Amino acid sequence: MILATKNVDRELRAQIRKHTRQMILPEWQRATAEHAATRLEHRVLAQTARAAVSDQNVTLKAAQIGRALQGGLKPSELWWAVEFGADGKRLDYTGRRGSRTFPVKNRRTTQQLRPRNQRGYVFHPAAAAIIPRLASLWTQTAARTIHEAFEGK
Repeated sequence: MILATKNVDRELRAQIRKHTRQMILPEWQRATAEHAATRLEHRVLAQTARAAVSDQNVTLKAAQIGRALQGGLKPSELWWAVEFGADGKRLDYTGRRGSRTFPVKNRRTTQQLRPRNQRGYVFHPAAAAIIPRLASLWTQTAARTIHEAFEGK
């Protein structure tokens, strides 16, 4: 398909990219939303799912926005914790104020995250499930756009 689009004029390639993105983006957003289980996963990964289309490939993205969410979390900085989880460790520290020390305090800082998983929870499973479908959509959209251009529609 890539070789076929290389021989097409510039305006037609732009139309192929535009139509492909219109077809792929809703599918990708739907797939990430289906794989997201927690509210945090929906906010950080599913609601920030994007797709970029070029002449050579389709790039699937999530959590690449730089704007912070309502609580201050930037998806582009801490996406890995939401996608891959964290160890359920607790943080022990001794409080100090001046020369006084306070008892040891326990903080569970990863309580809102799922357990560690190397294969991921949202992005990677969604991408593995939808890549064959997206390749098919890309090919069909490019073929249909080229066919319509030759017919003069």
